[in-house]
Amino acid sequence: MKSKSPGLYHPGEIVLVRFPFSDLESSKKRPALCLSSHRLTDKIQIVVVAMVTSKVENFALDGDYLLSDWKDAGLLHPSLVRLSKVASLDLILIEKKLGKITEQDSGKIASHFKRIFSHWL
Repeated sequence: MKSKSPGLYHPGEIVLVRFPFSDLESSKKRPALCLSSHRLTDKIQIVVVAMVTSKVENFALDGDYLLSDWKDAGLLHPSLVRLSKVASLDLILIEKKLGKITEQDSGKIASHFKRIFSHWL
């Protein structure tokens, strides 16, 4: 499978990716928020992403953040970032960039991230 991605992605960008289910048996194409990206070698490039879902009425998990500016982020429906569902993926699993979250959403997501991962910070 050849990567459609031109290079590394940046924190705050929304990307389209095959996001793995918790059981690692299957995956679903969905948007995700890029948290960080790392070029280890020319062949090994890792992107850490958080799941984005449009199922905003479902049960809430600690670290869920409802995006205020979801349209500006390139999303089609009201969506939330699920910081409790994070994955480290090879760059070739990212299909394309959809958009970028606003500064307002970025600051609030950072606050949620610090709160739920405070033990590690």
